[in-house]
Amino acid sequence: MQVQNSEPILKLSNVGKSFGGLRAVDEVDLVIRKGELHCLIGPNGAGKSTIFKMIMGIFDPSDGQILYKGKSLAHMKKWDRFKEGISIKMQVPGVFGDLTVYENLRIAAQRTYSKKALEEKINYLLEEFNLTHLKGETVNNLSHGQQQSLEMGMAIANDPTLLLLDEPVAGMGPEETQFISNLIKKINNNGITILFIDHDMEFVRSLAQQVTVLHLGKKFAEGTIEDIENNEKVVEIYLGQS
Repeated sequence: MQVQNSEPILKLSNVGKSFGGLRAVDEVDLVIRKGELHCLIGPNGAGKSTIFKMIMGIFDPSDGQILYKGKSLAHMKKWDRFKEGISIKMQVPGVFGDLTVYENLRIAAQRTYSKKALEEKINYLLEEFNLTHLKGETVNNLSHGQQQSLEMGMAIANDPTLLLLDEPVAGMGPEETQFISNLIKKINNNGITILFIDHDMEFVRSLAQQVTVLHLGKKFAEGTIEDIENNEKVVEIYLGQS
């Protein structure tokens, strides 16, 4: 999908976040364009998850501005951001372990769909995320990869326009990683803009159209995956080579 000339859907301008004397995010500018698959990378503690939490309203920025579809997110409650079309899947699956796969998807989809359309939406999600055969299974009995797939299904059940993914393949084997990679591409091709965090450079290489590198809370570099992998300073601070 060519997105170079598409309009920005998310824009961070001079955004910072301080926790007491710790500057976790420092004057970050970031533009995510409509339809884009964009990745944030950087060493642990670089500020990636803090940026996600500011976008979702878990943290308020100490300074700067976050715009979504041209509208400031300042003072907008978490639920209102969700209703505006921003959804997130965190690294640790946020599923209801004692309920079935079907019940989890129903909880996610019933926020958006009327009773008449609800069953059709749930069946679509079950098929799309390869969960139909697990429809009646208690979530606690699923593998890690299956739980990640379920939560991704739950994250798009409300038809978001922007999806945030925090390390979506953490702890997965090669087959599960490939399945999730294909799934993310399909979700993106269906018109959902995706901003994700990951440390698996092969996974990032397979997906990201643009990559932003954070280091010590600041934006360190930005470009295509080829630009990033050929940047000697990025290689030194992140990719572990000299």
